Amino acid sequence: MTPQSIITTARRVLQDTGHAGVALRMGDAELLGYVNEAVREVALLRPDLFSHVANMATTAGQVMQTLAAADAQRLLEVIGVVGGQAVTPMDRSALDQFRPSWRSDTAGPARHWAPVEGDPRRFFIYPQAPASQSLEVRYAREPLTYALTQAMPELSDVYEPALADYVIWRAESKDDEQASAQRARTHFEAFVAKVKAGA
Repeated sequence: MTPQSIITTARRVLQDTGHAGVALRMGDAELLGYVNEAVREVALLRPDLFSHVANMATTAGQVMQTLAAADAQRLLEVIGVVGGQAVTPMDRSALDQFRPSWRSDTAGPARHWAPVEGDPRRFFIYPQAPASQSLEVRYAREPLTYALTQAMPELSDVYEPALADYVIWRAESKDDEQASAQRARTHFEAFVAKVKAGA
């Protein structure tokens, strides 16, 4: 799958091809922008499709940690201590209520983790990190920005119809005489449904 193949599918539905496949209304650059927007929307709806496992060093003496990978969109899970035990999810509000001093407990290998609400790249670990600890984490990468004929290895080919639906929605939503609000809405709803269902 390439942006060009997605655009070709969208153009057929939009009836935006003239003689020998030449575009009538919208250029490839405009539609390529919509394809890249669609990939970013998929990353928001299904961050698991962009997941990557990596090791990250923790900040010693801290319970709050930050996923610092340059390509990180959001943390999905903390798997375990590198070379050590698994790290399981915890209920931070319960810990706050029943063990209010947990943030200052003696440092040791991480046993539990919890996300920081409203901050997708930060998380808490318990107990606070000792020196030289690394965690194995799974996070969602920021999607790539694609050129017209570039292969799109981040997503399976089964997502091509969903991405075409997004492009059609954006193209039909333009404020011109060719736009159809109901048709556009139908394609957007199809995009969301296909992505959530796994295309």
